[in-house]
Amino acid sequence: MCELKVIKPDGTVLAEDVVYIKVNGDTIELRSILGDVTTVHGRISEIDITNEKATVQG
Repeated sequence: MCELKVIKPDGTVLAEDVVYIKVNGDTIELRSILGDVTTVHGRISEIDITNEKATVQG
């Protein structure tokens, strides 16, 4: 499957098993496969589907 781990550039994990990402200005909503919602501030700097990760800066 294509669930993502969302991390900061330093490797800190913000959310795991993410299947939905919505950007609204400088706020990013991350929704997991189980429906858990995490909201973070920043911007997406990278999405790497092959390695199943997304990086958020800020």
